[in-house]
Amino acid sequence: MSTELRNFLSSYDELEQLNLKAKEQRQKPRRAAQDSGNRIKYLTDEKRIKAARAVSDLEGRLHMLDYDKKFLIKSWTI
Repeated sequence: MSTELRNFLSSYDELEQLNLKAKEQRQKPRRAAQDSGNRIKYLTDEKRIKAARAVSDLEGRLHMLDYDKKFLIKSWTI
């Protein structure tokens, strides 16, 4: 197995921990602006993320859209 593939597969544990942390944060009563700021900071700092993929509409339907990370951050902060 190539080193690149091995590094990719080992990130699932890290991803699971990040998802559990995000779930825990969503369950606590907090201000939405604070959560949004934390997520934008994470996206800005994380170099391995290139795009956001899954987006839901107001009715909760999931749409598969790809947004470039820089575009997403710029449009969120304007």
